[in-house]
Amino acid sequence: MAKLRFLLRSFLNNSGCNTGGFYTDGGKWPSPKRSKPAAQGGIAIKTCTTRACAHRGDNYFAPENTLPAFELAIAKGAHQIEFDLRVTRDGQLILMHDETVDRTTSGTGRTVDLTFDELRRLDAGSYKSPEYAGTPVPTFREVLGIVPPGVLVNCQLYLEPCHVPQVIAQIQEFDLLDQCFLACGAAHIAAARQVEPRIMICNLEGQRGADSDYPEATVRAGAQFIQIWGWAQCLPEVVQYLHEHGVTVNFFGTSEAQMMHRLIAAGVDYVLTDHLDLMLEVIAQYDNAP
Repeated sequence: MAKLRFLLRSFLNNSGCNTGGFYTDGGKWPSPKRSKPAAQGGIAIKTCTTRACAHRGDNYFAPENTLPAFELAIAKGAHQIEFDLRVTRDGQLILMHDETVDRTTSGTGRTVDLTFDELRRLDAGSYKSPEYAGTPVPTFREVLGIVPPGVLVNCQLYLEPCHVPQVIAQIQEFDLLDQCFLACGAAHIAAARQVEPRIMICNLEGQRGADSDYPEATVRAGAQFIQIWGWAQCLPEVVQYLHEHGVTVNFFGTSEAQMMHRLIAAGVDYVLTDHLDLMLEVIAQYDNAP
């Protein structure tokens, strides 16, 4: 821990790293030391271990957090899909990012105040395009049912810890313990491990920028994944530290090609993106694209 803090302080002091981090594409990324593939003898070395995570599915073309968005993402070759889990008034697990249904459906109100039948009658597709009119809010089971082998499933929990056993039970029902992980905080992690010690965890507790000990805390928590944002020029060193401790690095997130190349150069494992096509195109430019 002391070694990492020393390393981060050094980079923060000497490289102009933005300690506040940034949120997706809205912040600043100082000129990185390794913004392009390294070169030896004038020949670019183009290697890539980074993969694409479809943030809320392929939401560039389809309505977010719906079956069409995930079916499209899987068909295009997304290596990971990410979505948000909430619970209805009558205890059904459904996909919805916002606390309310107002932005992405024809209805209004909080998901926790609506029954599943009420929610199911809403149109979750027309806000995106008339092509998707009538698309329903999907259940967790429906999404798990279309996950093919080899695709990781990033389940971000927007529900109380008491619902975690239900989440795990449905993952077990589809035999997807080796592909699904829960993105959540400390209380949810504790609840999950009581039910199923083998469940994979993405630690979101203390998720902050380079002025925090978020990477160290994730290692201490024994989490298999982390979801970082920001860290600027410190990122390659932080990724190396996390890899040395067996943590897979998700980065949230970008839809810009230049930043995608920077994240690849830093060794990030998965980039959450709202532009899956572009992310896959960037990855394909590298000689050893996954």
